[in-house]
Amino acid sequence: MKTNTALKILAPLAAFGLSLSANAQMTANEGLSKIKSNLENSKSNLTEYQKNLKTVEGNVTEIGKAKSQVDGQKTELGKSIQDNNQSLQTLQKQEDQIQGLIKEEQASMTTEQAKISELEKTLAVLKDNQQKRQANVQAYQEQLKQASKETNEFKGRAEKLAKTQTELNNRTQSLASQENEWKGKKRGYEGEVGRWQKEVERNQKLHDNYNSLADVKE
Repeated sequence: MKTNTALKILAPLAAFGLSLSANAQMTANEGLSKIKSNLENSKSNLTEYQKNLKTVEGNVTEIGKAKSQVDGQKTELGKSIQDNNQSLQTLQKQEDQIQGLIKEEQASMTTEQAKISELEKTLAVLKDNQQKRQANVQAYQEQLKQASKETNEFKGRAEKLAKTQTELNNRTQSLASQENEWKGKKRGYEGEVGRWQKEVERNQKLHDNYNSLADVKE
């Protein structure tokens, strides 16, 4: 609004030239005053938008750092998930092997128990074998318990890792949204800075022209 008023005053001054009357001189002084005011306002607006632009640029930089950090965490998480899955597969194979060994030992126990009834003279040996195999079964069962415990622990860890992965994915989406929002604001502020820079230059030129007219009048 202030800039439009100043432009309207300039036209009659250019038409009258050096033959301005006393009233016209007062009008020129008023116009110069308004131009000065417009210039100050333009400078103030430019300073404010420049400050806002720095803030927005800082926010964009911080978001970029946060994204890099999240990407690194996702990479580490992927490796942890892969290692965990490999461990689960190894434990599952061990469980299957132990189950097979237990079945083998139990089958052997059944066969040898039948032989005990038929072979009295080998009873002592067979009983000794029974004791050993029973100890093996117990040892395998303990191994199976430990393997099952570790399997449950790794499964629980897998659930936690999956939850962390979901959280990181959500964080990535949130950061991407924030980045787009701040980049949009950055473009807006850059546009405003450019507009007000041109406004300052225009008002400065207008101010200089009025000063030249004032100097000639004097």
